[in-house]
Amino acid sequence: MQAKILLFCNQKEILEFKYLPIKRIVKKLNYPKKELIDLVLDINNYILFLPWCKRSTIINTKETTSKKIIIADLEIGYKLISDIYRSKVIFDKKKSEIKVTPLSGPIKKLLNIWKFKTLNNKSCEIDFLIEIELNNTLLNKLFESFFEIGFEKIFKSFEDRAKKIIS
Repeated sequence: MQAKILLFCNQKEILEFKYLPIKRIVKKLNYPKKELIDLVLDINNYILFLPWCKRSTIINTKETTSKKIIIADLEIGYKLISDIYRSKVIFDKKKSEIKVTPLSGPIKKLLNIWKFKTLNNKSCEIDFLIEIELNNTLLNKLFESFFEIGFEKIFKSFEDRAKKIIS
């Protein structure tokens, strides 16, 4: 795969891509696919369960037969440090896929993808990927050291929320 990257990218892009923190988890959950998708798209309630989330607000929603597009603000912080970032959330109904990209705020690059696959009427497989880089180089270095723990904590918060609200 790196050979393909070398063919289609210049050296600077390769270096930028190489150092982005990236994490992926594929896991079976004993909840219906639709209910888990609804949970991830319920951005206004992230404040109730998502670690470090101080505020979550859907700004705008557009829906067609094949897609739902949400513009949302999340205020993320720890102790005295917090910042708001605006993101575009695209739910592809046919693929059962949610893609999140940044629009503004402290995040330089973000690729966050949730893929949902029905296993049976009571369970599904979630494929969750996140790749992120902050605008602030110093904060980004600090963030990288906690990325693994933070990723696990975020995914677990969605699992715990599912246990709490899905019967």
